Amino acid sequence: MAINAYTGLMGSGKSYEVVSSVIVPAVLAGRRVVTNVDGINADAIHAYCTDVKKADPTTLGPLIPISNADVLKAGFFPDETRPDLDSIVKAGDLVAIDEAWEFWSVSHKISPEHMRFFRMHRHYVHLETGVSCDVALMIQSITDLHRQLRSVIEVTFVTKKLKELGLGNRYRVEMFGGGRITKAARLGTTTTTYDKAIFPLYQSYAGGKGKERAIDSRQNMLRNPKLWVTAVFFVGCWIGVGVFLWRFFHPKTEASPSNTVESNANLSALANTALESAPRLPQLSERWRVAGRYSVAGKRYVVLSDNAGRLRVEPSSAFRNSGLGIIGEVDGQQVTAWSGQKPASQLFGESR
Repeated sequence: MAINAYTGLMGSGKSYEVVSSVIVPAVLAGRRVVTNVDGINADAIHAYCTDVKKADPTTLGPLIPISNADVLKAGFFPDETRPDLDSIVKAGDLVAIDEAWEFWSVSHKISPEHMRFFRMHRHYVHLETGVSCDVALMIQSITDLHRQLRSVIEVTFVTKKLKELGLGNRYRVEMFGGGRITKAARLGTTTTTYDKAIFPLYQSYAGGKGKERAIDSRQNMLRNPKLWVTAVFFVGCWIGVGVFLWRFFHPKTEASPSNTVESNANLSALANTALESAPRLPQLSERWRVAGRYSVAGKRYVVLSDNAGRLRVEPSSAFRNSGLGIIGEVDGQQVTAWSGQKPASQLFGESR
C-alpha cells in the first residue's frame, strides 16, 4: 500500500473507508496496526473478524490505539539510523493516522524523524513476514497536507457521500495516482454502500452521536423540478424518435393502381365464373305441351302432345302443380300447358 491519502469532508466516508478497506484487512492478514482513529475498538474489530469474516482468532493481528499526542512524541516512528531506539511504530506495521493536517499540514514543519520515515518507510521490514511499513493518512483535503509529504503519496482516495442524489447510505470513492487530484491522474471510481456492521468498530464525528441534516433541500438534485421536467422531455423525445423510426422502416402497404385494376379484373372473373357455374333454369319446350292426365291401376300419367298431334306419356312424378299451373321437365326442357308450338290456323284460301 505504501503511503496513501484518504480525503473528503467530515461524514463523507473516509474514516469508514480506512476502517473497512485498510484496517480490517490488515488485522485479518495478521499485521500489527497502529491508529489514532477516534473510538477505534480492538475487541470489536477482532469479534467482527471472527464472527463475520470467520477468521481464526489466533491468526489476527494486534491493533494498537494511540492518541494524537502520541504521534507528536519523540520515537513515534522507527529510525534506521538508531535501531536500538524503541518506537511506538514497529517495522512492518500499518499506520493509519486520522486528521493528518494536525501533524503535517502546510503550516507545520515536518520533523526530520518523521520525514525520514516517510521517505524510507519501505526499509522498515518485519523480520518474520518480510512486510514493510505502510501508511494511511486521513485528511479533508489533499492540499492541506505538506508538500513534502504530498510528494511521496502513492494513491489519493477522494470520498464523497451521495447526498445530492438522495442516497445517504452510499458514497463514491475516486482514485488518483500521486498526491494531485487531476483528470490526468484519475485511476477509477467506485460506489460503495455503508455496512452497518462497520460503524460499531469505531466512532465517527461527535463520538458517533452526530446527526447530519441538510440545511438546504436544494442540495438534493432529486428534489429539483427542472431535473424531472428535463427527464420527462428527453424520455418523450426518445419515445417519439422510436415511433418515427418504426413507422419509417415499417411503412403501411398501399395498393397501387395496377394492383387495383388487377384486383377488379380478378373479381369480375370470379363473378363470371360464379354465374357460369350457377345452375341454369331449363327453357320452355318448343315441341311438347301438357295435353291431359289419366290414371291406370292407381298410377297417374301425364299426356304430352306435340305440334303434329303425336302423343307422349310421362309419369306424373316428373310434374308438379295441377291445372294450368302444371309444370315438368322433359328432355331437359320445361313442359307446361302452354309450351310447344300451337298448330297454325287455316284461313280461307290456304292449302293444306
